[in-house]
Amino acid sequence: MGHASVETEGEARRDDGPAPAPPSRLCGRFTNGIDAKSRVVMPAAFRAPFAADGGLITPWRGTCLAAMAPGEFDLYVARAAASLADAGEDVDRHLSTLWSSTVTFGLDLQGRLVLPEEVRSQVGITDEVRFQGRGRRVELWPGAITAEELDERADHLVTLGVVQSAYIPELES
Repeated sequence: MGHASVETEGEARRDDGPAPAPPSRLCGRFTNGIDAKSRVVMPAAFRAPFAADGGLITPWRGTCLAAMAPGEFDLYVARAAASLADAGEDVDRHLSTLWSSTVTFGLDLQGRLVLPEEVRSQVGITDEVRFQGRGRRVELWPGAITAEELDERADHLVTLGVVQSAYIPELES
């Protein structure tokens, strides 16, 4: 049995359910303080993916925390499990560590979330959180930017300039 095609905004797709939602484009950088009740305001630019069902916060690459919407987190876990299995690793053991170091959160009416100290301390977040958009996740970093991060960012901006000049030929004129 075949599937009918449906035109959607100029593109054909199979008619086997609703079209997937476009990926979030979370970008920008904001710093907010943590109050005495361990609450921090999620920047308004980042709230939409978490508004309905909240999200999950997990350690990310050992240097920051990552906030993801539930569907995005499930995709991450599935991909991590597949990568671990392909590498011959003990999938259950690694995923147990992942799940036990992850917390769920919801946003209150002011857009605040509770960020427990035991989670913050894993990456050195104390009294301020730097929120950085990373496409489909939000990274949470300590508020202060180190000299090493500034140097690294400067190097990245130079590299991006090279990439941009290749992408937009007018920049070389």
